[in-house]
Amino acid sequence: MKWIKEIAFVAMVCGAGLMMGSCSLDAPFGDGGEGSLSITTEMNGDVTPTRAVPVDNDYLRQNCMVYIENARGVMRKYKGVDNIPQSINLKVGNYVCNAWAGDSLPASYTAKFYRGQQNFEITTGQNTSLLMKCNIANVVVSVDPGSLNVGLTDMKVTFKTSRGSLAFDESTIPDGKGYFMTPSPEVKGKDPEAYARNTTLTIVIEGKKSDGTPYSKTEVVKDIKRAHEYALLVTKEDRPVGEGGALISIVIKEIPIIEDTVEVFEAPVVRGVGFNVEDQVISTDRQFKDTKVYVRGYFGLSSLIMTPSANFSGLETGVNILDAAVRESLSSKGILVERTEATDAETGVKVDEVYITFRASYLNSLAASDTEYSVGFEATDGRHFTGKGTLHIANTDKAITHIDDVVTEPQPSREESPMAVLAREATLTGMLYNPAAASYGFRYRVAGTAEWQTAEATPAAGKRHRAATRAEGVRYSVKITGLQPATNYEYKAFADDFEAKNVYTFTTESPYVLPNASFEEWGTYSAKTLLGTKTVIFPGTGSEPTFWDSGNEGAATASKVVTDKSSDMAHSGTYSARLASTSALGMLAAGNIFIGDYVKTDGTNGVLSEGRSYNGSHPSKVRVWANYRPGVVDIIMKGNEGFLDFAKGDNDHGQIYIAITDEPIEIRTNPDNQKLFDKNDPHVLAYGELTWREAFGPDGQLQMAEIPFTYYDRARTTPARYIVIVSCASKFGDFFSGSSKSVMYLDDFELIYE
Repeated sequence: MKWIKEIAFVAMVCGAGLMMGSCSLDAPFGDGGEGSLSITTEMNGDVTPTRAVPVDNDYLRQNCMVYIENARGVMRKYKGVDNIPQSINLKVGNYVCNAWAGDSLPASYTAKFYRGQQNFEITTGQNTSLLMKCNIANVVVSVDPGSLNVGLTDMKVTFKTSRGSLAFDESTIPDGKGYFMTPSPEVKGKDPEAYARNTTLTIVIEGKKSDGTPYSKTEVVKDIKRAHEYALLVTKEDRPVGEGGALISIVIKEIPIIEDTVEVFEAPVVRGVGFNVEDQVISTDRQFKDTKVYVRGYFGLSSLIMTPSANFSGLETGVNILDAAVRESLSSKGILVERTEATDAETGVKVDEVYITFRASYLNSLAASDTEYSVGFEATDGRHFTGKGTLHIANTDKAITHIDDVVTEPQPSREESPMAVLAREATLTGMLYNPAAASYGFRYRVAGTAEWQTAEATPAAGKRHRAATRAEGVRYSVKITGLQPATNYEYKAFADDFEAKNVYTFTTESPYVLPNASFEEWGTYSAKTLLGTKTVIFPGTGSEPTFWDSGNEGAATASKVVTDKSSDMAHSGTYSARLASTSALGMLAAGNIFIGDYVKTDGTNGVLSEGRSYNGSHPSKVRVWANYRPGVVDIIMKGNEGFLDFAKGDNDHGQIYIAITDEPIEIRTNPDNQKLFDKNDPHVLAYGELTWREAFGPDGQLQMAEIPFTYYDRARTTPARYIVIVSCASKFGDFFSGSSKSVMYLDDFELIYE
């Protein structure tokens, strides 16, 4: 969801019964007579019977946004309570009033989001009084303080969704609450998989038992709902003597707060790509590079008006560059306009994106001017909301209007630079125009907090910068570490005592929680094989695999099961995944489990699709709890000897490999058209592997293993879209070679962000 985070907030005032009106438009609308409207707003932030959510009334008064709509669209829009009259004149008819306020962060300890929607009717000569109830719209999480009495020390409770995570310890559990944003219910019908993924709450309870050994328990809550609080209570139940003392259990209470489905979208944006569109683009020696302006509008763009300054020769003023003829004319001059129209996957709302590229050759051909060249852009979307921005260009010293010592640059989009902002670090860029600055860098803070932190760039204080002149400036970057995931930050550049005027924001990546990573869920489906219809076991629920899969369908031809749940050993919950290689029709069938789909059986071979879509974050490694017992190699397929690094009588090899890719990877084991996983495939952005040639883990116990990702250079320019994890009890199962006695247990796969 593209939630408003900066400019659109909601009209609500807590308990004050504030009377709100609206400024009227010049042109009438509707038919028939007129009536009037008076609005009273009410904030409902209660998430417990005894405590209300604190609200900054002054902030809401200044930034509230109220929209009144009818079948023709938005009829009134207002910002600021003090600017709204007490009575609103409206034509007779049916209307809806929408209001929004707050910050819609993916996960936050403090940021709450409120919304309200109310239908009303205007009748001739009558005043309609409207009570706008604006309620909290987050998913709220909390831990009952009684949970601290179960005998665990160093207790920690972590709530996770696909968009972020929040953790509470012994000091924050008594009063702490967390707030998550989730998709609207309408998304469920449009993209059930995305909805299920983004409305799953994973709860991890950790601590130390009385004997000092670690304790961990995981619970999963599906289909979490907006405006509901999920209150966790951890309890200790006494068990009969001889049954092991006390048993820790948990209860999750779902408390409805409100029901609401209103969506919020920002007004059109106009910004520079890699620079602040309101700052001058300067090159006094005619060494301009391609300069690109980006425009985005929800509900479609109805117009994008370009207004160049008078010193541009040959450019018309006030033209709509969405018009094909205008775009063609601009292209012939060296100004390329590219428009992409798409539909937002979560909401079905039309999204327009436009890039206007001023070619370097065009900018360098402009005549020297003592005044700056400027190009204004005004974008209007389908709701009649507007956004403006102006490109400023200077190609002589006299045209330079001002240069600050340092200028903050906005973060590039994740499409342009996917690894600029990670879960715990961010690389920020600025332009330094003071070559004598002794120190420079960035101030940054969690958005909305008071204290700024400083990150200084190199060279360190006392060294002069290499910028030859003030007009040239030099771009610099600073990597900031130690950040919190799924958190909104503000930042600004500084040089010595000067601080840049422009303050920008970025949001760190949200950790991704792998579905069914503890392998507690298992199901079956029917598949047709060469030897008839067979029942196939898979890790998951429903009638077919949705995240994890295995080679069970291929092994089912010989009535074998190579991957199944097991209660022999588990790190959390009841089950782990047991991967057991075996002999099937005289060939090796390797125990395996992977993220993706078993597509089909090709004779006695398999066709797989490795990888599932995820949130595009960049974990540093994968953690898993495992136990591996290699058997002695007893099956080697003739002709494959050259691909192996063992012989009969040697230990088999177990392997886990991980990858991040920009598309699923197809695997085919048939020698006639074989295609195996290649870590150097251009679609692979990051890779890691772990191979066991000996036993791993104590007998009957799982042991933690970690596999780091190595990110390739292409990951810095190509967005991550798919996550791949493949585990196999026999590494060379693709070549039908290994031991029919190798067994691997796996539990609690987790993506780690460091």
